Amino acid sequence: MSPARPRVLLAITVYNGRAFVPRCLTSAKALETPSADVDVLVLDDCSPEPGFSELIAEQCKRQDIYYYRTPRNLGIVRNVNMGLLAAVEKGYDYVIISNSDVIYSKQTVEMLLAAAHSSPRIGSVTAWSNNVSIFSLPNADPDKHLASQDVVNWLASSLDANFRGTAVDIPAGISFSILIPTSVIRDVGLMDPVFGRGYCEETDWTLRSLAKGYRITLAPAAFVYHQGRGSTLAAGMVSGGHSTVPANENVIDYRYPLFRGQVDAFVRGGILERLRRDSLTVILKQAARQYGYRIEYHAVVDSKEQDMMQVTCRVRADAGSVLVSFKGFELELTDTRGQPLEAVREFFQEPAADGSSPASRGDTLPIPLVQPPGRPSYPVRV
Repeated sequence: MSPARPRVLLAITVYNGRAFVPRCLTSAKALETPSADVDVLVLDDCSPEPGFSELIAEQCKRQDIYYYRTPRNLGIVRNVNMGLLAAVEKGYDYVIISNSDVIYSKQTVEMLLAAAHSSPRIGSVTAWSNNVSIFSLPNADPDKHLASQDVVNWLASSLDANFRGTAVDIPAGISFSILIPTSVIRDVGLMDPVFGRGYCEETDWTLRSLAKGYRITLAPAAFVYHQGRGSTLAAGMVSGGHSTVPANENVIDYRYPLFRGQVDAFVRGGILERLRRDSLTVILKQAARQYGYRIEYHAVVDSKEQDMMQVTCRVRADAGSVLVSFKGFELELTDTRGQPLEAVREFFQEPAADGSSPASRGDTLPIPLVQPPGRPSYPVRV
């Protein structure tokens, strides 16, 4: 007999956000989940904007999404805890806690589950994104280039071909879009309300899970677009120039005095740098395969040209490098050996001018476009 399909609750925390919440909910209903049963729950934390809650409640009704509005504002931590409790008490196998200023790829749940299933000790899986603290794939202007369901689907599909089932150990999880097995919630407990209206609560929770022997991981196949700080700006928790709450960081420093050093060591270890380069390589090669590329011999490209669905290779003669870019993603090829055109051919695995392939010349390529059948290997915490 085949195993039962896992039940997943996608709990989306909401506080105002007329400009982005409807888009997020439409994206949630477009999820394709052939291997799981998924329910979507909107947790409206007593949004004060006139008419907003009624608008969202009506959309949820039309799209068959569960909706609950608290009678008073609880703050992010208690609102998240309602999602965790609902998943546990209603018998779900997993819960995904998510911000409402995101766009999911249609494969998001499948990719998060694939990473979670790679090890029985995984306690959480954070999605890869453009705006998730240090776990970000840099983009020159994500709101311009990436805030589209079709683009997010394309990005995730490209990364999925190379990273499905990969779970990279990280120092702490980020609850902008994080999958947690409910069995782990029963063991670790809920998020600590000492963090008030929010920020750092998921850091504390994932570090508590780590202390119990669970792995904290990132799924590079699960790309989710994140506008960033939408709900917290609307709630007045942070100003436009800040991205955290210092008082909550003080709690983390007090409870986990070694944590900042562990994060610094993780960054210095080069795993994130390699993961970013591998991801950018996959994206740029796939874009070139589908849409082609052009070579330019000047350093500055007009912004309108950057919007084209085409990879641009900017040759920097003075620096002896090539900057490869596509829709705000950039990767510099520095080891050109004074032959930028040949470096571009090698990067895209094209035949050289003499007709020979890069492999036949013994060249080392950054990463295959599709890595069969094993995935890139990253260090695993034991």
